[in-house]
Amino acid sequence: MAFTAWLALFGLIALAWLIGDSPKDRTVVASLAACGLSTLAFWCARGRLAPLVARWGASPGAKFVAIGSLGAAWVETVFWALERAFGASGVAASPNLALDLLATMPWYVPMVALLWVVQRRHRYSLYEVLMLGGVYELGADGIVGPFVGGTLAPASAPLAALLFPMLVIAYSLMVLPASALLRADLDALRGGAAPAGDATRYAYGLLPLLGLAPYVALGFLIMLA
Repeated sequence: MAFTAWLALFGLIALAWLIGDSPKDRTVVASLAACGLSTLAFWCARGRLAPLVARWGASPGAKFVAIGSLGAAWVETVFWALERAFGASGVAASPNLALDLLATMPWYVPMVALLWVVQRRHRYSLYEVLMLGGVYELGADGIVGPFVGGTLAPASAPLAALLFPMLVIAYSLMVLPASALLRADLDALRGGAAPAGDATRYAYGLLPLLGLAPYVALGFLIMLA
């Protein structure tokens, strides 16, 4: 219920952005809508997709990483394409899609792989997986991205917290499809691992943020240059 109220508040902010004069704000809102609708489309089609994934001969871990990485590539492509359509700038990682993917996929692939490792140890509800995706987005675009770009400021923290539902939507296609389609495999592989009620599972769920380490190192190198 709290998150629903939070989402409604963000909806008012998104509406203000959509009818405003900023092409960047309109691009963000349209891109988030496209990402959310993509996730909704997956959810509606998951029953038909599950048998296809089950017949795929790859290992469960390889399937998980491939599905999550494809979702990440789609999200980046959506933001890039709509940035071009709205004539905005500064939304996608680069005006060139190839460079955009080259800059972002080295974060997304380890994030998805580490999310697989995390879920092999602990069981999370799909709602919790979505929330974790928002945390990963907060770490990437809310903290590390501005740090590398030299724009990180303490005043941005409250805004990032207010816009957390936006972060959840942005990463939803990266974390939800793989987690939902491979859920039975994860349950089977988990075996006698720590139970779902183990309080440490939330701290363990932050492990995918380690995928940002190279970007943090890059930010320090830029500061020292």
